[in-house]
Amino acid sequence: MLYAGTSGFSYAGWKGTFYPATLSGAKMLTFYAERLNGVELNGSFYRTPPETTLLKWAADTPAGFRFCMKANRGLTYSAEAFDKVGLARILAERLAPLGERLGPVLLQFPPTRQLNVGLLDALLGALARPVAAEFRHESWFCDETYRVIRAHQSALVVTDEEKWPRAPTLELGPIAYFRLRRGYTTSALRPWIAQVKSAVAMHDEVHVYFKHDPESPALAESLLRAMPAR
Repeated sequence: MLYAGTSGFSYAGWKGTFYPATLSGAKMLTFYAERLNGVELNGSFYRTPPETTLLKWAADTPAGFRFCMKANRGLTYSAEAFDKVGLARILAERLAPLGERLGPVLLQFPPTRQLNVGLLDALLGALARPVAAEFRHESWFCDETYRVIRAHQSALVVTDEEKWPRAPTLELGPIAYFRLRRGYTTSALRPWIAQVKSAVAMHDEVHVYFKHDPESPALAESLLRAMPAR
């Protein structure tokens, strides 16, 4: 199953391009979910949405829709003494109201945090659900990391972004996750479409999220249309 969308959905600047010019903010998610089947949410990096918001999001989207929530920055950006594992357990509890609509949790490691397999294993265990791990230092791209990701049925994020190293495309488990962070012409998107098709053939779930630009919803729609009928 391919889930494709953008990083966020609530952008007034998208009115007149993706959203109708007169659409209210309260109706954006419903409109979005009628056209795309996944979204990556960045706000949870700073604050987990309240339960009432999560329940409303679940009610406003079809059963086949997925929310990929970015994990709180305290899990990977905080000082060594901070209780990261305890926070991961709290985060897992707070995201539970999304139920089946909760996709992989996006866990981002900053470029200053180098390989620490023990931390990765502990965080994935505490979150107790599939995680999409994005690493911004090349030291993480090694067999030790891949073993932990495989053991937790999680995903190694492949990010197309000029300033970050790109992870290798590997089959580590049932989920694949791509973050496409540039502007793409039709020809520039074509190699990614081929790569996503290949990933869909080898995984139970593939998630692809484009940058929060007004043109990005159309890119996600074109990616979904390019996939073979199932």
